[in-house]
Amino acid sequence: MVGILIAAHGDFAAGLMSAVELILGKQEKVETIGLHHGDGFEEFGGKVERALEELDDGDGVIAFVDILGGTPSNTIFKCLQKKQFKAFAGVNMPMVVQAVTMREVMSAGEVYEAVLGTASKPPILLHEMYQDMIEEGEEDDI
Repeated sequence: MVGILIAAHGDFAAGLMSAVELILGKQEKVETIGLHHGDGFEEFGGKVERALEELDDGDGVIAFVDILGGTPSNTIFKCLQKKQFKAFAGVNMPMVVQAVTMREVMSAGEVYEAVLGTASKPPILLHEMYQDMIEEGEEDDI
């Protein structure tokens, strides 16, 4: 099974995984690491490196971070020098749901491609969708 690492600022990673597990149930081989005030770069990096090793049982790991350029993404860049794995910045819930639901039946490369497809979809503009429904007389479907 492909391992999943989510590293982000504050409690974002844990909260994101909590929401995913609310829908899909408790997940194995997933690690969340939060960067908090007072955490040093080396300390955080050590946690990420250990998690990457523990999560990889031979099927690979996919890492997610919240924002490009922050300590979590910079740490992942550093880890990529030592270990091969796929990684995304700009994580959101649909990306993690996609990864979690596909990782038992797909290789890490295939999971990466599925997540990439999910990540590249534009946001859904609910206010426009609502307006279209009203204009088409479908407000009772809401």
